[in-house]
This record gives sequence, C-alpha cells and structure tokens, in this order.
Amino acid sequence: MGSIIIGLIFILIGFVFQMVKIHYEYETKIGAYIENAYEVNTPHEMMTQVELAIEGMENEGLENDDYGAYWFKKPDNKMSWQYTFLSNFTERAEAVEVWYNQTYNSESNVTETMGDVYEQKMDNLREFLKENGRADWIAKNAWYLKNYTIFYFQELIVVLLFVLLFVVIFIEVKILES
Repeated sequence: MGSIIIGLIFILIGFVFQMVKIHYEYETKIGAYIENAYEVNTPHEMMTQVELAIEGMENEGLENDDYGAYWFKKPDNKMSWQYTFLSNFTERAEAVEVWYNQTYNSESNVTETMGDVYEQKMDNLREFLKENGRADWIAKNAWYLKNYTIFYFQELIVVLLFVLLFVVIFIEVKILES
C-alpha cells in the first residue's frame, strides 16, 4: 500500500509540474500580452499588446469556430466572440488616443483636470480588459482544448488525485490499525 501512496504522490507532483509548464507556454504565446496591455500607460501600447495577443491566437491556430468550452458551447464562449471583444477594445483604445491627441496637440491650455480625465479614460480601458476576469478567457480555454485537452480539466484532476491519495492513506491506516 505504501508504494501506491508514493506512486500517487509522484503522479500528483508530475501533473502539477506539467500544469505549470503548459501554463507558461500559453502565457508566452498569448496570455502575457493581455497582461501587458493592462499594465501599460498609453492607448497605443495597449493596442500593440492586444494585437500581439491576437497574432498569438492566430499563430496557435485558434479559429472563429473554436470554443473555449468542452460542454455547453454557446456564442459567448466561441473564438469569434473573443476576436470581436478584442476588436472592440482596440476601437475604444483608438478613441482614447484620438481624444488625447486632439486635447494635447491643440493650441489651447490643457489643464490638470484634463490629465485626470485621461487617467480615468485609461482606467476605463483597463477595466474593460479585466471586466469578468482576463480578456483572453475564451482563447485560454480554447487553446487548452486544442493543445492539451486533459489539462483543460486540470483542477478537477488534481482534486480527484488528492481524494484518491487520502482514500488510499485512510485505507492503509485502517489496515494497520486492525
């Protein structure tokens, strides 16, 4: 029984290591660009980072008909919606950039109040990027389903491995007590 416990621990450690490795792979190809877009302080740089994320999604083969769900496939978890959402973000960022250029390139005196308005507009863009979590919520799940389907269910698998480990430990303790 002890070898089963050790085996389960090694499987769990290996699985968690693989989860971290796969997460890193996704982040370097797509996800980190969304995070970068959130962190930068100009609409132009935000748009650049979002465009890099979209390019990463396309390079990874995520197509309009791909879903970010294994079950319960709906229009709001389809890659076509992901691309539309990011396109809408770019349009919003372009509007802020136009506003900024018109306001700060004019001959008029720009007051500090306008700087506050600019910061509010940037905060609104950031909020839009992370409105319901991160802006790549569909792409991340679609990427996992396309490339590492088993790891789409990683949280469930880890919980099941822990439950199995504790059941085996419980059984072993009961056997040793008797």
